[in-house]
Amino acid sequence: MTARRILIADDHDAARRGIRALIETHSEWTVCAEASDGSDAVEKARRFRPDVVLLDVSMPRLNGLDAAREIRRVAPRTQTVVLTTHVADQLAGEARRAGAADVISKSHAGDSLIPAIEALPAPESAVHLGGARVSRHRHIAAFFESDEERCAVLSPFVAEGLKAGEKGVYIIDPPDGEGYLRGLRASGIDVEAAEASQQLELVAWDDLRAGRVEQLLVDASAAGFQRVRLIGYTERSLRDLKYEEGLNDVVPKYPDVVVCAYNMTKFRGDTIIAVLRAHPAVLIGGELRDNAFYAATRTVQRPQQTL
Repeated sequence: MTARRILIADDHDAARRGIRALIETHSEWTVCAEASDGSDAVEKARRFRPDVVLLDVSMPRLNGLDAAREIRRVAPRTQTVVLTTHVADQLAGEARRAGAADVISKSHAGDSLIPAIEALPAPESAVHLGGARVSRHRHIAAFFESDEERCAVLSPFVAEGLKAGEKGVYIIDPPDGEGYLRGLRASGIDVEAAEASQQLELVAWDDLRAGRVEQLLVDASAAGFQRVRLIGYTERSLRDLKYEEGLNDVVPKYPDVVVCAYNMTKFRGDTIIAVLRAHPAVLIGGELRDNAFYAATRTVQRPQQTL
């Protein structure tokens, strides 16, 4: 199954709730945002870069067809599907000329919407980590037993994104920055050129404030990057795991991938369990998987400090 992030645009709350409920029956799909008018749909498509936008044809401020035209301009990789009360040949033709991939009757959405979305081309630029394709869970705890193992797994992950024109961000302690970049050079990346073009950015933990990670993602989108691959070397964040929990409210809204890297030799077992409970996906032993320990609604207790 193909993971997709979907934006729902309809000026009726009940319609949005019904569409959301339908979309969420598909385990690999996520509703990243909702919009109540056409202009809001265009802005949220620009900001959140969804794979698919579902557009009601009759909305205030900007109708669905005009919104589809604007979305094609501001988010060219996003696909649009128009929803309407009555499907007519003329409307279907106009919708496709506006850039819509399909037109669906609302009265038949229960039967036809999910197949219509499944039939859309798969999103471009698959993300791979540890030899596996990253799916709908993009906030990942990655556990390593050595710096060499960490470099062997994470450098290709960042290098793949840079080669695809995406942005790489490292959240680090500044004295360690050169060590983190060494693996990228070994992967054939011109690190100096990537930094000069702002395609690669190193951010110090001490420069982070509340909401700063989300702002990094928003700024990257505004600069034209389709995706950010962000790695946080996370000993600092363990001072308060609520920081990690908060990312679970941020990451699903965006197409970006956030990897929180941990050296297993530096933490107690109870700390590792607490970390697991704050991440919906985990990479351990070189294998990426959905995380059975993840508890989205549970308050994670502050763990003991590193040894």
